[in-house]
Amino acid sequence: MNASDITTVLRRPTTAWPLENALVSAAMAAQRISWIDAPARALGLKVFTRRYLTRQVLAQLRRTARGRPILLRTAFGTFLTPLNAEDARSLIGAAEEAGARGAVTGLTSHGRRLRLSAHTPLPVALASLSARVRTVAAEEALEILAVRGANSALDRADWCAVTRRLARRVVLGDVAGDDTLVNDILEATLHAADTTEYAARVAALLRRLGPYVHDPAPDSVAAAVPDDGSRDGVVEHVLETVTRALTDTVPQALALASVRPTAPAIDRGEQAVGAALRHYPPLSATVHEVRAPFRWRGTGVDAGTEILYATAWLRDLDPARGHGDDAPSASLCAAPEPCAAAELAVLAACELTRALLRHAEPVVLSPQVERDALPADLHADSLDLALTDVHPHMTMADGTFTPGAGAAAPVGGRGSARHAALASDSARRLEEHARQLADCARQPGWNQDAFGEKCRMTLLAHAERCARAAADVSRAAQWFAR
Repeated sequence: MNASDITTVLRRPTTAWPLENALVSAAMAAQRISWIDAPARALGLKVFTRRYLTRQVLAQLRRTARGRPILLRTAFGTFLTPLNAEDARSLIGAAEEAGARGAVTGLTSHGRRLRLSAHTPLPVALASLSARVRTVAAEEALEILAVRGANSALDRADWCAVTRRLARRVVLGDVAGDDTLVNDILEATLHAADTTEYAARVAALLRRLGPYVHDPAPDSVAAAVPDDGSRDGVVEHVLETVTRALTDTVPQALALASVRPTAPAIDRGEQAVGAALRHYPPLSATVHEVRAPFRWRGTGVDAGTEILYATAWLRDLDPARGHGDDAPSASLCAAPEPCAAAELAVLAACELTRALLRHAEPVVLSPQVERDALPADLHADSLDLALTDVHPHMTMADGTFTPGAGAAAPVGGRGSARHAALASDSARRLEEHARQLADCARQPGWNQDAFGEKCRMTLLAHAERCARAAADVSRAAQWFAR
């Protein structure tokens, strides 16, 4: 059947109503504003939170399209959007089988697109790599503990430096441990502005990877991949996926491990990583370009269509099905079929999390994470974590490293280090509250009358009190940290 047959004979996707398009655009835009839920939660009005409103919009779309994929015209683009995970995987799989699936991009909660490497099968048994991953993860876990701040806090830049080195050592071998330019080029490739820039950065990345791919180190994943012409693509995909899991998913897993108990028979690290991937999938939404027309269940899909797989939204809409049926690795790769590279990334994330939890207890300094009320978003770059020592006087056999030097915390993370962390968190919250009150007071809407001016003075007075309290609490945190 040719393209004209598809467009004239087959059924066309249902198109959303203008109001529905506007509501979806508003829901997508609202994901950018992390504090938007705070007023609704403070007043006990959950129906006005982003999560609840988005769920209602999707439920309305299901009624309009009778559960089938619907064509949405939003402020962020026009998308053919499946309304359940099974249809999404089936639709993307049909495009793949027909040779019609083109470039795949990730759509962040801030509306930005990330260029994703093409899914390439990893023809390697994970069992053959597990010992190597475990060893490297244990070594780099000690490096993470060594670079903590005075109150056991983790600096995001230090975290990324160590975890990216861990990814390079696993995928490219120890010889690439200090080659930070590899990850710099990879990061630039993900954020390429257009196709031309993306092609140039991919070429630069492949040149940088060349020595590690064509003369691989014996201890690397690259050495285990057959040299059949696909090794470049395999290594790029594995490095991107493993790096994403280590830099972003592991901090989220540590945050969840700090508030959720684990049954004795369950591996704590594995459970934490699995929960992080389910609650906060790294690829919360992916866009799949259609480069040739194809048919799916009696519906014709035109070339140029973009399929939006809103993973996080669909899982939230169907929590019973979405959280249990998908393997954790499905959150790390956009392919509709299982991905061995993503499974390796999960393995590396679990090993690093286990290694850290053997020596330290995580403490979330900000944002507030509660066991029964997890935040809708928990971006790794805005997560402030501390790792307090389980055994504060532990040293390595040669006496060169003492994780406990960063903070004198007794077993279980209690004591001065934990109090310092909690006090620092309180000080930051008070400072932020003072800033928001002052920003609110600066708005021109208070200029209308005497009552408005009085309200402004009240806001500024309260902001000043919060700032003074923040300074007092900060001094207390410094005292605890000594």
